[in-house]
Parts: sequence; C-alpha cells; structure tokens
Amino acid sequence: MSKPESQAAATEVRSAFVERRRLRRIRMIVELTHNLISTDATVSHREARCLVLCARKAILQLYPGFEERYEGVIRPHFERVLAQRWPDEEPLNPTDCETIN
Repeated sequence: MSKPESQAAATEVRSAFVERRRLRRIRMIVELTHNLISTDATVSHREARCLVLCARKAILQLYPGFEERYEGVIRPHFERVLAQRWPDEEPLNPTDCETIN
C-alpha cells in the first residue's frame, strides 16, 4: 500500500470513528432527555418542553445536517412522551423557553 493510499484509509477509519461517536452522543442526549421528562416527577411541562428544545439545539450543534432526521424521528418521539405525561397541555412551541435559556 502506498503512502497516499494508507493516509486515505486512515482518514476513512477516523471519519467512521468520528461519525459513530457523534451518533452515540446524539443517542445519549435523546435517551437522557427522554428519561428525565418521562420519569422525574418534579419536572414541569414547561421545563420538559425547554429540555426538549435544548436537546434539539445540542444535537444540531453536534451534527448540523441532522435537522431533517430530528424533525422526522426525534421530535415526534418527544411530542408523544410529552402528550402521554401531560395530555391536557399544548404541544411544543419554540418561543416558550426564550426567557429560561
């Protein structure tokens, strides 16, 4: 294997490693947020919505190209969790947390 080929292979391995690490971090953010809003009895509905919006912000800072997948998969998941725990409350509204964060 020539030097440029070995450098390209090393770059691919590093790239795959970085990608897997990013996805693990995204999964961890989602799981922690989900567990907190679904199990912590002291969290209010407004705080839970703010946690979801903060999780979204962190995920998109970590992986800017993830917005479409976030909106298609993760946001509906969080909306279901919020609706199950607080069935009479309104859905997510991005302006709710401006004064907190």
